[in-house]
Formats: sequence, structure tokens, C-alpha cells
Amino acid sequence: MTASDTNAINILDLPDEMLHAIFNKLNMTDMLYSLVGVHQRFDRLVLDPLLINHLVFVTKQSDIHNSWVNMHVLDRIREEILPRINEIVNKLTVDTFSMKHVFGAIHYPQLYSLAFVNYQSDIFVRHLSDNTLLRHLEQITHLTVDIYSEKVGSFDGNDPCIFELVLLCCKRLIDLTFFHKSSRTYLTILPLNIPFTSYIISKLTKLTINLNSFDDCLYLLNACIESLSTLIIRIKRILRSSSEIDNKVSIIDDH
Repeated sequence: MTASDTNAINILDLPDEMLHAIFNKLNMTDMLYSLVGVHQRFDRLVLDPLLINHLVFVTKQSDIHNSWVNMHVLDRIREEILPRINEIVNKLTVDTFSMKHVFGAIHYPQLYSLAFVNYQSDIFVRHLSDNTLLRHLEQITHLTVDIYSEKVGSFDGNDPCIFELVLLCCKRLIDLTFFHKSSRTYLTILPLNIPFTSYIISKLTKLTINLNSFDDCLYLLNACIESLSTLIIRIKRILRSSSEIDNKVSIIDDH
């Protein structure tokens, strides 16, 4: 045996703590695809409920144009790995590409938190109509929606229907983060929709949202927000408020 053989260290010789530190540096998709099924010890460490209770499947910028490889990787995760861990997953973060692979026929009975990131508005609406996703949305209490577009004409700041559609689909929602924006505008709240919006946000305890103007903020405050304990609003521009808006909002409930 040579000196180099004697000094060689196998990755399996490393303690669990060091392996955990290495695994935590990996992208979730890469970790599941590359390590699960390689060795029994890797399976035990990678599939630890404390590590995978929050699954993040967001396509890396460098992999966006390599769709065939991404599809192969996600298909294997969906077919061989997710059925082994679906009952212990509490949180999911998905993007446009991974959503259909992560859900499909897989049910997550303990799922309560869901995040949609890097979505175009039309694709997001189409995904909301998927029956499999709708069944999961009914159990979600914490939701993040991040819709962004740089394409001219693909976003209409005067279209708050997605905001209301989300609230309608998520009947148990208590915590909502909603970013519907482009490089030029954020979400606009229309006063005609306030009665409907007031009804469906009545159970929210936390709301984080980007709005287009200070008037939109006032319209939202005039909605039914008595249950809110935390309200975070980012306003695109602050102009003179419209005189037609009742901006006297009661914050304290006297009952």
C-alpha cells in the first residue's frame, strides 16, 4: 500500500455533522438526484425529516436552457424519491418549470406552506386551474406568490383578479405574500372589487404585498382587515391621494 493510499479519505469516513454541512451547500434538486440511492447512509442523512420538510425546486439560472436534463432529473425525483417523503413535507417552493413535476399525482398531506416564484401571470393562472394543485391549495395556510415580467404588454397593473383568485382558492389562508409586478408597475386595487376582497381576506393574519400607489393602499385598508396582526406594503409611487377615498381607517377594534 502506498503512502497516497494510506492518506486517502473516503467521503463515508466523514462524520454525519460534516456530511450534513456539505449537503446543505447543495441545491435541493442536485442533492436528491445525486445522493439518494447511492448509499444507505446517504439516504438516511439526505432524507432526514428535518432537512427535507421544506423542499425547494427552483431552476438555477445556468440550467434554464438545458430543459431536457432538468426534465430528466425532476422526473426521477418525482417517480423514485417524492413517494418516499411526501408525507413529511411541510413546505414547498416551486417555479414554472418544476411545478408539474413536483405535484403530478403526488399528495402531500402535511403541506401547509407553498411558494410560487419566477412566474409569468398567464402561466400562473393556468396552473391555478389544475385540479391537482387546487386540492393542495385548499389546505394551504401560508402562501407566497411572486409574479414578475419584463415583457412589454404581458402585465397589466389594473388586473387584480389574480390576487382575488388566489384568495378564493386558498380557503384556509392566514399568511399571504403577494408580489405581482413588472419593471414599471405593481398591483392596482380597484374599488369595485373591494366588497369581494373584504370578504375573502377576513381571515388573514399577515399580508405582505406590493401596490402601485398610495390610493391602492387606502383601498386595501378600507377592506375587512380586522384579523391582520402584520401588514407590510411596498408602494411603487406615492402621489396625491384621490379625494373620493375614505382614508379614515379604524385600526383598533373596540369590541
